[in-house]
Amino acid sequence: MKNHLGLMATVLLLAFLTTGCTSFRSPVQKASDSFTQKARQFSAPPGRAAVYVIRPFGFVGAGSPMHLLIDHREFGKLPAGTFLYGEVSPREHILESADFPGCKSRFIRFMAEEGKSYFIYATVGWSLNLDLLSEDEGKRLVNKYELSGDNKFDYGDEVPTIPK
Repeated sequence: MKNHLGLMATVLLLAFLTTGCTSFRSPVQKASDSFTQKARQFSAPPGRAAVYVIRPFGFVGAGSPMHLLIDHREFGKLPAGTFLYGEVSPREHILESADFPGCKSRFIRFMAEEGKSYFIYATVGWSLNLDLLSEDEGKRLVNKYELSGDNKFDYGDEVPTIPK
């Protein structure tokens, strides 16, 4: 009888670990088709630079979206397996994470140049990390993942004029 209870407990634990974690993944709000198409063109409009923040799938923190700020203003929420896209003016910028359960906030500074694209890899493990990627690796990952619909740069079909 003891062996059966131990076996049953092991089977239940394995079932929880393999199926429970997928159910904790936060739902992904779909970005507009026009904004997704624009992001995957990999070309910044005149007078702007493109910023991509990519968060891969991961076991740790998969159920919590990462809240990101750019220049202390909300950029969007980044669930696991998604990316954010935005256009910024050419100058120095700060990308930072807001509070994330169990991790210290992090930030990365980068100097945006007109017409260039910047790819930042956001990972959650024992700590939260923000790292610049090469353009080739960034494009590969953007094509692999879905654009997060919780993106403050997505204006749907009506893109406003951005002051310089």
